[in-house]
Amino acid sequence: MTIAIVTTFQVSAQDNNRQQMTVQQRTEQRIKLLDEKLILTDEQKTKIRELYADFNKQKYPREKRKEAMEKLTTDISLLLTAEQQTTYRQMVEQAIAEKKNGKHV
Repeated sequence: MTIAIVTTFQVSAQDNNRQQMTVQQRTEQRIKLLDEKLILTDEQKTKIRELYADFNKQKYPREKRKEAMEKLTTDISLLLTAEQQTTYRQMVEQAIAEKKNGKHV
């Protein structure tokens, strides 16, 4: 579930440029998408940016990465209002479905 949400917040046009983007640029891109869908407050954006920064500082072995991504998704969800959480959950579910169908968002 979380793998999809972290990786799916990249627009397919950006997949071509992904190698050229820095971690910070990808983070800002994800926050922009979240903001478009969830209408984040400045405080939420700041805290989500910090969560991504902490996540990206770590070097997770493959077997631990999924768990770390799930924690990131949970931590982001905890920063959201109930209404935002509902939309976020739908975004996650859609991302999972698209990943299973081989589509990139």
